[in-house]
Amino acid sequence: MKRFVRNAVVAAGFVSATLASNVALAVEEIEGNDSIGTAQQLTIVNGGAEVTGSIGATTTSVAVTPDVDFYSFEAAEGSMVNICILNGMKDGGPLNPIRSVDTVLGLFGPDGSLLYQNDDVDFAENCSPATNDARIVSALLPANGRYTVGVVSFGRAFSDMGQGTLTNTSVDPRVGNGSYTLTLSGVNPPPVVETPPVVETPPDTPPAEPPVVTTPPPVVGGVQQINIDIRPRHPGVSKVWSNTDGKIVVALLSSSSFNAMKVDRTSITFGAEGNEASLIRCHSEGIYVNRDRRKDLVCLFDLKKASFDVGDLEGVVKGTVEGKPFEGHAPVKVVQHGKKRKHQHDFDRWDRHADRR
Repeated sequence: MKRFVRNAVVAAGFVSATLASNVALAVEEIEGNDSIGTAQQLTIVNGGAEVTGSIGATTTSVAVTPDVDFYSFEAAEGSMVNICILNGMKDGGPLNPIRSVDTVLGLFGPDGSLLYQNDDVDFAENCSPATNDARIVSALLPANGRYTVGVVSFGRAFSDMGQGTLTNTSVDPRVGNGSYTLTLSGVNPPPVVETPPVVETPPDTPPAEPPVVTTPPPVVGGVQQINIDIRPRHPGVSKVWSNTDGKIVVALLSSSSFNAMKVDRTSITFGAEGNEASLIRCHSEGIYVNRDRRKDLVCLFDLKKASFDVGDLEGVVKGTVEGKPFEGHAPVKVVQHGKKRKHQHDFDRWDRHADRR
């Protein structure tokens, strides 16, 4: 039905990632998984997992009921995760007693915030021939921790307030219930934290330098994937107004594999597609946006030139760092022009100390 992602991403690695799920541990849904707090824990094998579940009743002889399923898994920062629904939409037409369910997928971070959401795509992908089977492709995980996948049926969606809340309670009588198979791939296990033994050192001995751990950057199609924060530290999914004058702040977040302060600032573009020449300027000094002791690059963009439209659910940054391309995606909620709040034209508190020279 209404699509939640403007451009479906088809990466070459997606085929192999989907095949990896075939050797993952297949399990069945355990009911009672109707909230993030009670999500069914999945065991990751060979980077993936597979679960067979259902939203409400699976046959047409039983009335549709509201239902939502949640599944959780542990993953490492930088994992490039693919989530796919199979066999939600079924053949056989309206006389088939086995219901088809039009699924909506949501991916929530360790803090319960909504990171990604998808309903339909424009064309069938390798994971399912049915465009109404939801999928989330190449989701870059921003930190080590516990992530949660939510599955619900069309007519309902996950709220941008996070924590697994839904936008409404209505259930489509045609495609609001039915069985599905959920596959998960591309999950890297979180690092194992071991407590080192206590070793007594003589007085005045300088502490040993910690070992340098280099994490290879996640790459899709030769382009490094990075994390960005649109309107940094604002709660929930950031709201932007379509086709209106104004400015918006975006932070390019450094990580163990990406130094935002080395970005070629003249190469930075941002908007609905990621190719929009909307950059106004960047802070001359790095800012600790997410408090991970790495300096992040905070930039100001022209909102109108970013070309957002109602229906877009993500903003995209592109550019180069040390001659190599990168891109970052983050969710947005685009609001119809004319419903802009007064402070939308303000530069945001991140811009108060911007370099205006």
